[in-house]
This record gives sequence, C-alpha cells and structure tokens, in this order.
Amino acid sequence: MAFLSLARRPTLLLTSSLRLPSIPTTGHNVIPSFTHISRKFDHALAPQKKESHDVESETSDSPEDLRPAFSSLRMKVSRDTLRAVTDKPFNHVHMSPVQAAVLPLLPELARPYSGDESHGPSRDLLVKAKTGTGKTLAFLVPAIEARIKAIDKAGVDALEKNGGVPDARVVEDAKRTYARKTVGTVVISPTRELATQISQEAVKLTHWHKNFEVKLFTGGSSRGQQLRDFKRGRNDIVVATPGRIRDVLENDPDVAEVLKTATHLVLDEADTLLDMGFRSDIDAIADFFPKTPIRQTFLFSATVSPAIRQVAREVLDKDHVFVDVVSKDSSPVHAHIPQHYTVLPSAKEQLPHLLRIIAHDQLANPGNSKIMIFLNTTKQTQLFTTLLHKLSKTTLPARSRIYEIHSKRSQASRTAASNAFRRDRSGAAILVTSDVSARGIDYPGVTRVIQVGSPRSTEQYIHRVGRTGRAGKGGRADLLLLPLEQNFARYQLSDMPMKELPHDKLLNETTSLTEKFESDRAAYWNSIKAANPTMSESTTSDRLFRNDPSTALVNLDNEISAQFDQIDKEAINEAFVSLVGFYVGKASDMRVTRRSIYEGLQAWTTEACGLPKAPFISDSLLAKMGGLNDGQPARFAQRGSPRKSFGFKPPSTQYNNSERNRRWNERTDRDVARRWGEDKNSGPRSRWSGPGSRFSRDGERGDGEFRTSRGSRFSQDDTYYGVCTLE
Repeated sequence: MAFLSLARRPTLLLTSSLRLPSIPTTGHNVIPSFTHISRKFDHALAPQKKESHDVESETSDSPEDLRPAFSSLRMKVSRDTLRAVTDKPFNHVHMSPVQAAVLPLLPELARPYSGDESHGPSRDLLVKAKTGTGKTLAFLVPAIEARIKAIDKAGVDALEKNGGVPDARVVEDAKRTYARKTVGTVVISPTRELATQISQEAVKLTHWHKNFEVKLFTGGSSRGQQLRDFKRGRNDIVVATPGRIRDVLENDPDVAEVLKTATHLVLDEADTLLDMGFRSDIDAIADFFPKTPIRQTFLFSATVSPAIRQVAREVLDKDHVFVDVVSKDSSPVHAHIPQHYTVLPSAKEQLPHLLRIIAHDQLANPGNSKIMIFLNTTKQTQLFTTLLHKLSKTTLPARSRIYEIHSKRSQASRTAASNAFRRDRSGAAILVTSDVSARGIDYPGVTRVIQVGSPRSTEQYIHRVGRTGRAGKGGRADLLLLPLEQNFARYQLSDMPMKELPHDKLLNETTSLTEKFESDRAAYWNSIKAANPTMSESTTSDRLFRNDPSTALVNLDNEISAQFDQIDKEAINEAFVSLVGFYVGKASDMRVTRRSIYEGLQAWTTEACGLPKAPFISDSLLAKMGGLNDGQPARFAQRGSPRKSFGFKPPSTQYNNSERNRRWNERTDRDVARRWGEDKNSGPRSRWSGPGSRFSRDGERGDGEFRTSRGSRFSQDDTYYGVCTLE
C-alpha cells in the first residue's frame, strides 16, 4: 500500500507500508491503520509485486508555489491533454490537492488491461475529496489518457495480426474502427446539472484531441435525440445520470451492446448517489460492464461511510488504491467562509431581512455581487422568485439580474438559467434555487449563499455553503431562520463555525455601508476600480445602482406590503402546503412538535406573506403527511418512517392498482397480527417499499430536483403522491 502526503511540503512523496489485511465483508467496516516507511515517489511507482494500496493526501492549504505544477506531468500525459490544461482553455498552473494525489500516478494509471494484473499498481481508485476541489479534472485526465492508449493498442494489435509488417493504413483503419465501435469511459453523476457540467469540462479538456467526442445521457431531455447523437460519431466519454443510462442499458439492446464495451467507469459524488437512493442502480449499471480487473473503476466521494466502503468492495478491485485528500482535522465546511445565522424575531421580518442581506452584499461587493438563494421547496422557490423580480426594482441598490432554477422548469430552461448565471458579469446577479443546485455545480465568483429556512440536514447545509468560497476565493454564508426553527441551528449545526447575526446588527451594518457609499460616491467607485482594474465602467459607476440605497432601505416595508396586495394568493397557499410537508418530517431534528410547526407556518402566511386569514389543510391531507400527533410509540414512530401506530400506510391513489392493493393488504394484516402476537413465527417485519422512496417530479429517480428522505412518503415539494391539494 502507499501513503501520499501533500500538506505543506514542496516535494511530492509516496510512502509504502505493510500490506493491509483485506477488509471484511461482514462486521465493522473499518479501514485498518497502517505503518509508514518513507520512499521516494518514483521508486514507489517502479514495477513491484502487486499489493493493496492506501493513499492518503492531506488537504493542502499551502501556497500555490508549494503545490506541484501541471508542467511536471509533461512526460506522463499526452501533449494535447497537457496543452488543454496549461494553455487554452483551462490555463492552469498548479494542481489542487486531489489532482496532485491522482495525476502523478500516470501513465501507469492509464495503462490498458493486459490480461495479467499481478504486477504493477492497481488501476482502481477510491478517492475521498470534497466538492469544489478540482476532482473532475482528476478523473477526466486519466480517462482521456486511458482512451488514447486503448486506441493505440488496437493499432498495435492489428499490426501483429498483419504479421508485423509495417503498414500505416492497417494501423489507422484499426484505430479508427476501434474508436468508432467502442466506448471509452462512462461517468455516472447524480444530477442532470452536474452531469452537464462534467460533459462541458470533458469537451474543453479534449479541445486539442482530434475527433474526440463526448456524449450525454440525462433525464429531462429528449431520449430519442440522445440516442441518435450516441449512434453518430465516436463515444470516447459518456456522461450520464443513473436513471437514464440504466433505462438505455435495459431497453435499447443495440446501444447497450456498444456501451458494454466501456472499460472505464467513474462514479462521481458516490455519497450523493447513495443518498438519492441509487444503490440498486449502481449495482445494475456496474453489472452491464466488464468485470474487474478488465474494467477500471474510479469512485469519488466526499465521505467514506460504511455504505461507500460496501460499494467499493463490490465495484472496485480488491487491491484498489484509497486516496484521501481530506485531512482529519479539516472542517466539514470551508473554514475560510464566514457563516452567520439569524433567528428572526417574527415571520414578518423574513422578506425584509432577506432584502437587506442582498443589499448588504451589493454594497460590500459592488460590481462583483453574485448571490445564490436556497429555498426548501419548489413552490416556495417560485413564490420568492416572483417577489424578488418585483421588489428588486425598488428595494435593492443595484440593477439585479434574477435567475430561477427548480424542478418545475424544463431541463432546457434550467440549463439556460444555470449557464447564464455562471457567465453573468453584470455585477449584481441573483440565483433563486431549490436544492437542485446545492451540490457539485460550479458557479465561479459566488460572493454569498443565503439559505431561507433550515435545510433538510447538516450535510445539505454543508453542500449549499460549498457553492461560495470555491477555488480559494472569498465568500459568505447566511442562514435565515423563523422562530420555530431556532433549535435547528442550536442542535443540528452546533459543530459548524457559525456566528449569530442578530436582526438589528445586520440593519446597522447595512446602514453603515450605505452611509459610506453616499458620503463620497466618487471615492467609493475609485477604490473599487483600483482594486478591480479589469471591471467594466457599467459595474464600477453609479450606473450599476438603480436606486438610492438609503431610500430603498427605508421603503422596504411599504414596497413589500404593496407587492403582497398584488400577488396570487393561491401561490402563497401552495407554498404553505409544501412547507408543511417539508417541515413535519423534520420535527424531531428541530426539537419542536408537529403542531407547533403547522401553527408557525400558518403565522408565516399572515405575517410574512400578508394573507388576511391563515389557510388550513384538511385532516385527510394532514394524515397523508403523517399527521400532527407526536405521541406515537417510539418503535413505530421512527424518524421518516411510513408506519402508523398499527402498521403500514396504504399506497398512494396515484399508484393504486389491484396487485399493489393486494400486497398492501397482506402486509398490513401480517403486521397487525405480529403486533398482537397472532403470528409469532412469521419472522421480522419487512418494510413496504413503494414508489415514494424514489419519487421525483419528472418521473426519473434522482434526475429531478428532489428526493424523499429514506422511508418518507412526502416529497419536499407540494406534491404528496400527486394528491396534495387545499380543501
């Protein structure tokens, strides 16, 4: 095995140690510790008897000049690949920690399968790395190099079959045929947005490679068009979401036969794939491709949980290399990002406080402000987008461009909004989004992340915050909590480096920035120009600011009231229903009762949204959400459990059919019998696994905006099995 350290060292070292015992398939899934014996890097990569490898690389926060330069790969990767990285289009100089841990393993890492893998380093990798650390490049470069070597090998094999007689035409024909009839690498990504981003990176990385092609299989786009694109030209790299590629593999035999020729598989964001319920899909997809060691597999994950280790045991070679670029003492969130939370005195302050935070960012980062606002449901995202479109014209200092991404938008609209926000140089951009943008997507230059309401989990909070402060740049994160959510920050985010920001303090800070701006506007803009000489005149002058900041802040309450008088009341009602569905499943995390959540959200509709009378939800619909009763016995009231106190909930009417009804009736009767001791020999209870566990708005598991939590029947949207309506 090997140990790779990059932290605060000017040279790259690899250390070797005793062989690890194999990880057991049962019992505690623990990677054993090991003893280190230092060796020079090149010596460690010399041919040797094959043994299992563990590679640990600590997260490096050392200056760039202490990190390995991409130029050090000159003899390890092809000229065209290196040119794309160091010249156009990437222009990179130094490697990130994960790149420095993986890329020096080339060219051995990209060697084709020889039929005898008993010698040399393992070709399979398990990489623990945070998002936003450059890992996409870390797996794409080896994938491209492996494809080049495989194509070259096809030419060599053809030459041998030709009796070894030199014939350039035979070689080129063989290479061309192999490239056209086979697939190089298949990359599996949990979301459409992340898959699209990876494909774009792959296109840029193959910029100088002649005839290289990248194909995309994702839900939300025309399946027929994707199949036609696949059948045309080469398929050097295929990027896909699990639902779509599994569908293609199982239902399109001709395409599946070509896909099965792929000898390189990458599972990106593996922990997210598992969180979204794709475990069975991963197994099914892996089974379609050649087995290890013929297939080379990379598994990238931000965490290495027992579930990830189990997947690694099943899809990776038993002697795979484990690369860890997350230091043991590193914060789960980028430590350099200031993080603040505000418990609002009342729901009435939610929208004014949000607008003040936006104004604060536009004043603190004039000409550079780029904000992401996360909301918990699609209906709430739609409501706040509508409000911000109207209110930004009169209550925000800058001329703001507002973008919107959530599950009810078409894939084309989501992609267009994502690309436009990524490229935005207006100086005051705002993306209002659901959690579809929470992880993996890279938006350069995000100055602030604002979370309205407590996120689904601590992990989701971390992923959202990770959208700012990327690539070592500055940023800030703010969390807005209603009074009913205050315990979430206290108990669920206690390990986060957060500071409380009282409501009044933000008001004072924003007022102070306003006074500074208005005291000497010319000096203010001159200081911005001096610090940012490349910025355009439109983003470093009064032309950026539509409204006088002090006047805009004073008029906040009146402008908000005027807008709520005009907004569709049904939109508020729908947002209310969606939020009840989202929060009732989090009652235990928030240390509050379900009824207090319901009543608190009713107050939100009147205080924050201006409804004259609070809406209500019928008893039948509340029952489908799990009810407002917190007094169920613990054994049946596990968090997120679909059980009532006496058995299973019935399947949704949307999915009702005679076969499912029959199964449900049998299981309900059996569960009741077990509880009352009438069927003591029937064995352990089995949980009903209905479609709700993988429900997504577009019908493709994981390719939509959200998923339900494990075992939950209620989605994070306004839809509960498609029957969520106000009565």
